[in-house]
Amino acid sequence: MNIKKCLTSIFMGVLGLIIILLIIWDIGIQNTISIFLSSNIYLYLLAVFIYFLVVFTLMLRWRYVLSINNYHGVSLKNLFLLVMMGQFINNITPSMKGGSEPFRAYYLSKLENIPKHVSFSSVIIERLLDTIVFLVLSLFVILYLFIKGMAYVRELVVVWILIGIITLLALYVIMHESLPYRILLKLTEIISIFYSKGISKNKIHDAIEKLQKNIMFLSNNKRRMAVPLLLSFGWWALDLLRIYVLFLAINCNISFIALSSTYLVSLLVGIIPTLPGSLGVSDALMIAMYSSFGIPNSISAAGTILDRTISYGLATVLGAISYYLIKKGLKK
Repeated sequence: MNIKKCLTSIFMGVLGLIIILLIIWDIGIQNTISIFLSSNIYLYLLAVFIYFLVVFTLMLRWRYVLSINNYHGVSLKNLFLLVMMGQFINNITPSMKGGSEPFRAYYLSKLENIPKHVSFSSVIIERLLDTIVFLVLSLFVILYLFIKGMAYVRELVVVWILIGIITLLALYVIMHESLPYRILLKLTEIISIFYSKGISKNKIHDAIEKLQKNIMFLSNNKRRMAVPLLLSFGWWALDLLRIYVLFLAINCNISFIALSSTYLVSLLVGIIPTLPGSLGVSDALMIAMYSSFGIPNSISAAGTILDRTISYGLATVLGAISYYLIKKGLKK
């Protein structure tokens, strides 16, 4: 990662923090900080523990997908580092969910000596499973918000449809007979202008063919894919539980519908590229959503900040360390 990209990410991250501070200032900074500082430390630590359960569930899912390809016994240590690295990359790129898959696939191939078509197909399947679960859950939330007559439901429906269309288009492009080959060939022509070492056309064609066959192989193993699908629902449920515990830490017994609606809607909007990790943008939406369910603004802000200390702060720090350890390990 070059210095220019690092400085851009830092600048955009600071901008996101400024937006959060301005929101808190407008709500009432003293009251929000008072609630934040009076939070139950034991419940906060429980939320941190649940966060690591989420990470462990993601590791197990990835390991199981790889085992379907007969790559058993993949190192849990390496999977932990790769999952955390993925969290770090997601948090420094302009989206809450996305951007880390190529990095995770590439470094998995290097660390575990797994063919690239297997590692890349595994993360594509993971992304597909997450998208299916997300679209199913968010559809129920949108229907509930529509029945209640809440604002911006039409906009959320548009975003939901766009995500579905983009997912289908991406699958169409990946599984098309010749389209991925033509796209990659064009990219290699552009890269060759700056990079003298050529890439064989036959190798590109062979790699795409293997990738497509492996995705088909995984998708045709419907019975075995039931386990990764259940684990996908599992990590979403655990992440919701983590936020619920954080609100308990500030003496707020938040309702399930308020929690799930805010969580899913923030992720729905967070997929749209904005600031790194949607910092500031997603937080403003979450506070507004919580408040619409009758939760005081100061409690909404305190709960959102507590959530961000784990999902953004802890994940970014541990992810950066993981990325460093991966790079260091590969150099050795």
